[in-house]
Amino acid sequence: MGVLPMAARGGPLGSSWGHGSECSGARNPVVGHTVFVVIDDDAFWALIGTLGRDPDDDDFTRLTDRLANRSAEDITGFADQLALALYALDTPAHFAAVRPFVAGDDSFLYVRCAAVAAGRKAYEKAAGQPKSLERFGDRDAEPLLTVAPEAFERATGMLWEHETPVSYEMGSNASAWGAVLVPAEPDLPRSWLTMMCGWGLGDWPPPAYGQLLDHVMQALAHDPAWERWWSAAGVPECELSLIHDRSGFPTPGTTFKKGRKRIAAEFVRNPAPFTSDDPTDLLPHAVDEVVSMLAAVRDRFDLPPLPPVDLPPLPADIGRGFAEEEPLPPLPPELFKRVTRQGGLKPESIAAYYRHNPNAEGADFWLRHLPSLTEIPDPDQHAGG
Repeated sequence: MGVLPMAARGGPLGSSWGHGSECSGARNPVVGHTVFVVIDDDAFWALIGTLGRDPDDDDFTRLTDRLANRSAEDITGFADQLALALYALDTPAHFAAVRPFVAGDDSFLYVRCAAVAAGRKAYEKAAGQPKSLERFGDRDAEPLLTVAPEAFERATGMLWEHETPVSYEMGSNASAWGAVLVPAEPDLPRSWLTMMCGWGLGDWPPPAYGQLLDHVMQALAHDPAWERWWSAAGVPECELSLIHDRSGFPTPGTTFKKGRKRIAAEFVRNPAPFTSDDPTDLLPHAVDEVVSMLAAVRDRFDLPPLPPVDLPPLPADIGRGFAEEEPLPPLPPELFKRVTRQGGLKPESIAAYYRHNPNAEGADFWLRHLPSLTEIPDPDQHAGG
């Protein structure tokens, strides 16, 4: 990282960091490989201590504000310390302690976040006595995961691309589980252009429109003329995010962020209602949507003129295979806060919430329409803990 490490004393993370005038590393006996940090244990726990008891969203926002006033190296160091703390609680014994409360791997992660957010004393007890994690079984401190990324982007104006020395996802602690339960993502070639889309509740476009957006995006991503155009950006990837929402929240607008590896552009739009669901009528709208986003990226980063759009023929199955849509029930406030905070939720996470809260508003609808949860690994079948 090219930073100056500070001295840190050992603790439940097994940390023993180097201290000197040059960047040096220390081999962590828990993690098993070299880790570079700037922020030490005491500074990390002092920041966590500002959250207070039972922190809410406002407390996490204030922590983000404090961290945003520190150096970029301190912010990434905070993220590293947090990842190590969560990693240390990722064991079969800790999972067994909260299994009656958690509905999936995300829930287990958020419970571990709650143990960290409770402060150093509570965390060290949980680290040394896995059974004591049970007291956090009904708590959720998920916002702790976004503190460092938000602070970094605010402090630097750069896109968060930092990779922590360990993963905090469930099953990543192979020394505890006996094997890595989280499968590695295949190392596939990445396109220079990717796009994610989301629709506000009640603002769903015609079924074919999302397919048409993907059709246009894929055509441009594989067009040599567009690839050459993007090469002038100086970063390998362009990540577009499109949200259609007529509710006014989030506020329509455009956000650009640039990192060393990619440019991310998020567009929140309040479009006029569609007047047709025929793919032929919708295709010009899809082309204009994608091209207008890339034009905005061009203007923001002073790129060359856009190449012409050369689309292949439409697939014959565009718009087919969709059943008549059932009206969507409103989300309960707790789940809606998570959706707006994260910009969306995985179907598995929503299903997990409703399986854990079967009497919550909308549970019947969502459990009928969302996929079943992936089988949770049985801690009794794994070594460690």
